[in-house]
Amino acid sequence: MTVALLIGCLTVIFTMGIEVAAMVFMLRHLLKVVSRQAGKSYGWGFDTYIISVVMAVLFVGHLFQVAIWAGLFLSIGEFSDFQTAFYHSMVNYAALGYGDIVMTEPWRLLGALESTVGVLMFGLTAGIMIAVMTPLFARHTQIKKYIQHDQGQSVDKNQNG
Repeated sequence: MTVALLIGCLTVIFTMGIEVAAMVFMLRHLLKVVSRQAGKSYGWGFDTYIISVVMAVLFVGHLFQVAIWAGLFLSIGEFSDFQTAFYHSMVNYAALGYGDIVMTEPWRLLGALESTVGVLMFGLTAGIMIAVMTPLFARHTQIKKYIQHDQGQSVDKNQNG
């Protein structure tokens, strides 16, 4: 169990490090793109681009982590082919726990560690999506208020004129 815990923890650190690095790279890229759009009005196409890039990078990051875990399972001899290892890894990572394929007793802890990583990464994904979408929506609200104010409409229903 100690060996499985050590190998699992090292894999957790490695996979999380890759995912975090990918997120930082993606967010820096998107900040540059958004800063180039500063002061400009943009519509659904720009929002769709930003959200799509974020989702794609995060999804590929999840698949990459699953593949790393599958490679680990292959390297320790738990599975004879990558397809089965990848399937088992995906079930663990998504915390589905089908149980149709079970690892041998000395290595079972790896499945639980991978599930923990998956839960953490899905939570991080949700947080990143909210962090990206909030400023996009806030900008549209600010533009709408500016346009209403510019047209002489009251922004606050409680205000007069």
